[in-house]
Amino acid sequence: MDHTAVELNGSNVINFHDVTIICQKFCNTRSPDCPRDFSIILFDLSVVLILIHIMRFLMKPLKQPKVIPDVLAGIILGPSGLGHKKNFAKAYTTEITEFIITNIGFIGLMFFVFVMGVKTDLCAATKAGKKHWVIASVGVVIPHFVGYLVISNIINEIDPVLRYSGGCIISVMIITTFPATNSILKDMNLLSSEVGRLSLTTVVMSDIAGISVMILFEAIKLARRNKISMLYFLLTTFGFGGLISFGVPPLMKWINVKNRKGKFAEQNYVIASLIGCLLSGFTADFTGGAMGNGPIWLGLAMPNGPLAGATIVHNVELIVNEVFMPFAYATIGLKTNVFEMLQSWSHLTPIFAFGVISFVTKLLTTIVAAKFMDMSYRDSATTGFMLNLRGQTEYYACLHLYELKYLSTPSFTLMVVMITTMTSISCCIINFLYDPTIPYKINKKRTIQHTMQESELRILACIYDQESLSSLFNFLEFSNPTTKSPFKVYTLNLIELIGRGAPIFIDHTKPNEEYWDDNNEVVHNSIKFYEKAHMECITMNFFTSVTPNRTMYQDICEFALTNKVGFIILPFHKKCIEVGNDFSNANLRPGVQSTNANTLSHAPCSVGIFACKNFSPWGTLTTIGSQRIHRQFAILFLGGPDAREALTLAGRMVEHPDVSLIVVRFLSNEYKGDDILERRMDDGVITSFWVKNERNEKVEYKEVVVSDGSETILAIQSLNHSVPIDLWIVGRNNGINPTLLNGLSEWSDDPYLGLLGDFLVSMDFDTSGSVLVVQQQVLRDQQRSKNCVCL
Repeated sequence: MDHTAVELNGSNVINFHDVTIICQKFCNTRSPDCPRDFSIILFDLSVVLILIHIMRFLMKPLKQPKVIPDVLAGIILGPSGLGHKKNFAKAYTTEITEFIITNIGFIGLMFFVFVMGVKTDLCAATKAGKKHWVIASVGVVIPHFVGYLVISNIINEIDPVLRYSGGCIISVMIITTFPATNSILKDMNLLSSEVGRLSLTTVVMSDIAGISVMILFEAIKLARRNKISMLYFLLTTFGFGGLISFGVPPLMKWINVKNRKGKFAEQNYVIASLIGCLLSGFTADFTGGAMGNGPIWLGLAMPNGPLAGATIVHNVELIVNEVFMPFAYATIGLKTNVFEMLQSWSHLTPIFAFGVISFVTKLLTTIVAAKFMDMSYRDSATTGFMLNLRGQTEYYACLHLYELKYLSTPSFTLMVVMITTMTSISCCIINFLYDPTIPYKINKKRTIQHTMQESELRILACIYDQESLSSLFNFLEFSNPTTKSPFKVYTLNLIELIGRGAPIFIDHTKPNEEYWDDNNEVVHNSIKFYEKAHMECITMNFFTSVTPNRTMYQDICEFALTNKVGFIILPFHKKCIEVGNDFSNANLRPGVQSTNANTLSHAPCSVGIFACKNFSPWGTLTTIGSQRIHRQFAILFLGGPDAREALTLAGRMVEHPDVSLIVVRFLSNEYKGDDILERRMDDGVITSFWVKNERNEKVEYKEVVVSDGSETILAIQSLNHSVPIDLWIVGRNNGINPTLLNGLSEWSDDPYLGLLGDFLVSMDFDTSGSVLVVQQQVLRDQQRSKNCVCL
């Protein structure tokens, strides 16, 4: 076999026909340069991490996804930024450090695509509807046809290398990948939006086409050298793919069954998965394919969600994104040289043309296909730009082409610049075009106050755990549903998205859809039992939403809008505690506080926050044959729409035979500072309530005149000491007169409850009673009172 060896800058480059082996010459351990090189690596990584967080902070007002500032930080470190200074480059960028950073960067990208593969649900392609298939097919086939048509017309005028790599460049700019799109939409808080869900499902099908194109490109590359090598590559690739596809899923299912009682699988399985990721990358590279193919195939073969998938993502994702990926961004930056790109611009015109044509045709065809499927112009345009988002996997593809010498430094730089620019512009346009909260604001009143007494009341009850389910049952029990005024309750079990890439929404009335989770199963059975016991007056429907904490409110609001719900009941972000314990130190429900605040801001109906301070008052429901327990409720009426909504709900509750109600209306001296229009509406509601309950011995009405917040608190504490209150009901807004709560804002801990609601749930208020904070629906273009405190 003919071979040559050439000594170049301390590296031995040996060519054996088709294979190029680069042996890096490292210094021995006694050389003083070795610790210096290690220090340089630490310095470069530190600089990249610092630059990443600086760029994220600077670009936060532009609402850019993390990948954009991260890549820019790597570019600043490289020859386009600090590395352009010869002294800096000589001191802090050596061949050895660049070699090590590059290899660690590739490992980081391998782990990234592996984790995203685990989070990808390939079953989404089988469940996709006609709309998804049309948009995905049109958005892939037509742009490729146009791109290859352009190449065929200018094939004789472009560089010979581009004749083979041009098609791959076009595919990189056309095929949308799930890892990049999911990562970007997650940063933009659009995963749970209607268009976001549509795009993610469509991208899964596009991913399948992308993997096929990558395998085809590798096969063509090998066929140019040796057809036997191509045949060997295809056989080993399909053999390796078959081994993963048929061997890994049964193993993961066995792990899930073995660890069924836990929330996560054992740590040993995570370590085994990471070793499998490295071995799959080695196998893919050894057989002649792209190194990232193996990890992403392995990730796709693993079932996402609990237990194995959730464990891998939970333990690996943070260190991959925050430790390994900065090396990848540094690698991109070290190979990006804007100055060389500008000097070679005349030779880069074809690549620029390929990129622009691919982007434009992909955008236009996607918009036309979406509009053809009866989507609005705004949603069609948003979908088009979402399916043109590019990120980590596209940068990885460019690095792969660079390592294969299909891209030079100037052309690689141009690809990086185009991907970064197009993604950044697309994100800005998406933020301008699409606001998922706009549909939630409606002009039709969906409140308890405006629901006829003898008509069905639709309630959406959100559940996080078994404690919140217990509180829900007690609330429903004492809200007094009857055969003449029945409740239709939609229970929505909210689960944080872990181990999955795309959110899922499950209707449990359909037996073919399941999400395995022990807590979910217990909740489901409890709801069935409760509905069976109250089937004459309550109809219950069970749903599950698996979504990120930051976008849970979108699922809540969208569901309430679609099902014409009149009242949403949300658990407080602090769980119930044992009697005598400090409520301020109660266990927190992660992410619930922001979810509640966002739901209050965007809900298309009225909302109630239910805070159970301990288990005692609401511990056991009254059952047939047991001793009836009488409950004492109290409503603190400060005036305004929220107070009127709370009073209407309290009016329903007091009709329950075991409920007594104390109504305390706070007034200012001679009505000074009142909103006159609001006070007149308050008078009407109070009068109507009193006329209805004038002869009801279980109802007590009081009016208390106060001059500031301290007197208001004293009056509440006096009532608390005189009568044991089981449930405090209060409107969320701060009333029609700011003087009634003057001075309380300085002590507020949970402002999204309003000042009075925050005081009632605080440890400063010594009560065992639960608290219900009510907000009436805010209509479209209706402004809240300035006294209402939002989080």
